[in-house]
Amino acid sequence: MATHDKTGAGGTTGHPSNGRTPYLVENTIDFTPFDPAANDIVQAIDVPAESIVINAGLEVLTASPSGVTLDLGDAGDVDKYVDGHDSTATGFAANVVNASNVGHVYGSADTIDIKVLGAQDTAAKVRVWAVICDISGVSETDTN
Repeated sequence: MATHDKTGAGGTTGHPSNGRTPYLVENTIDFTPFDPAANDIVQAIDVPAESIVINAGLEVLTASPSGVTLDLGDAGDVDKYVDGHDSTATGFAANVVNASNVGHVYGSADTIDIKVLGAQDTAAKVRVWAVICDISGVSETDTN
């Protein structure tokens, strides 16, 4: 059995200067102008196709009314990143994805969404954040 090295120039020390860089995207959303009802979805961050969301979360800046909890996810899994956060107090929500330490690859464009649960939210202000990296092929057409 043979081993064929096709890794390219550079070796295993350091990172290439043309390497992709993860970036932070954030959006602060004030619920008071539209008062989302229980089970409403609020689209918060656009995720481009061929991206990996390394992690995402939310921070409650202004507390929600009694009985409101928030999920953070996408169209495929409403609580992919945060599950049932009690938003009646300010602070960061615990991230579900940290438990497995695995990001999520998006082959097609999507959005990171807040799902309002329990009751109508007439007061909250939340900051949604995501660390994203472009994983589209740099040389797909050159090497195919």
